[in-house]
Amino acid sequence: MNHDCDFCIIGAGTAGLTAATLAARKGYKVTILEKGNIAGPLPRGESMAYYPLVDEILGEGFLQDIATVKPSYRRYHSPGDKKTTLVNVHVPYYFFEWREFIDRFVQSASEAGVEIRYNCEVQSALMNEMEICTGVSYTDESGKDQKIQARVVLACDGYYSTIGSSLGVDYSKINCPIVKFRGKNANIDIQKTPNPQFWLIPNGDLEYAPLFPPCAAYVFPIGGNNIEAGVMLRMGQVPKIKSAELPSDEVIMQVWRRLKEEYPGFSEVFKEIEVEYEALTGMPNASLVESFVLGNGGVVIIGDAAGFVDANGSSGLYYGMKMAEEWVNILDIFLKKNGVWNVVASRNLENQFRNTKIFKHIKKSYSLIGISEAFLFRLLATGKAINRWWWLFSIMIKSAS
Repeated sequence: MNHDCDFCIIGAGTAGLTAATLAARKGYKVTILEKGNIAGPLPRGESMAYYPLVDEILGEGFLQDIATVKPSYRRYHSPGDKKTTLVNVHVPYYFFEWREFIDRFVQSASEAGVEIRYNCEVQSALMNEMEICTGVSYTDESGKDQKIQARVVLACDGYYSTIGSSLGVDYSKINCPIVKFRGKNANIDIQKTPNPQFWLIPNGDLEYAPLFPPCAAYVFPIGGNNIEAGVMLRMGQVPKIKSAELPSDEVIMQVWRRLKEEYPGFSEVFKEIEVEYEALTGMPNASLVESFVLGNGGVVIIGDAAGFVDANGSSGLYYGMKMAEEWVNILDIFLKKNGVWNVVASRNLENQFRNTKIFKHIKKSYSLIGISEAFLFRLLATGKAINRWWWLFSIMIKSAS
């Protein structure tokens, strides 16, 4: 079969651009299909810890240079903001502006020879030969239907992947609804409060929304008096909580507005704030996908599309990058041996990835967050009980960090 490229990568996010850059540096022909007109179009602040892979992709010291805040602690607030716990995560987390960060990824990929096609909408119907994925169909920027054949397809297209959905991934079991917010002139002194903060709110704690699932509101200082904030619904325990149900988008936004206006401690940050961005979206944090090689082979799902985040900190940037690196290395060996995709090969590649340290770390993070949330939101369940036993939760969260 004639291939248009070796790696066809869906999505120009950090995972997709990392995979593309590393594959191109190994000599492979790589094409990225990105549905936006630029990589990572939405405004946001971000954070991540330093790892050598970051220097490998972005250049030595780049992350540290763009960071405006570098805390190594997180503060957790109990229901009603009655108690707090400061947790040392032992490494600095670098907070920075998204645009400068993602543009550097694009630069690195371009320098490696990666072709990026923007305004390309990938279609759900994949190209197949003997039930093995051989490429994708997409609509290009002029509205024409196109096809691209590849030796490998990497689905790096985010928390509600078109490729993943078309091959049976149930994202209702993987994703958590989350409101994301950016604001200027927050009521916060970054010198006194440089740490990211989390307010834990159990089901039944909000009298105006008694069926609202357990959730975590958060505030991340990103420089000056600017913040990223939001609220994530913690969906992992909801199927086991009889008094909780998945609310409508309208109810989620109503609760979000009330939290900003009146929730103890949390609402103080939003006095006279200037809104830059505010939207309801989703984020993987409930579970991993069942398999990373989809169908009978030819396509691998990576990053947010696979639920591959550190569930304890809802952190996905580095872990998507590292997952991409591991899969490029695995596939490099496979392709250089002239391997042909089949069910057995797919199973072997899947097992290789599951034996990596990064997979074991992420699997453990989901186990730990499951234990913590079962203790908080099912065993204790109420704000009153959580506050009474906050000392024990503090021990648990510190030992897990």
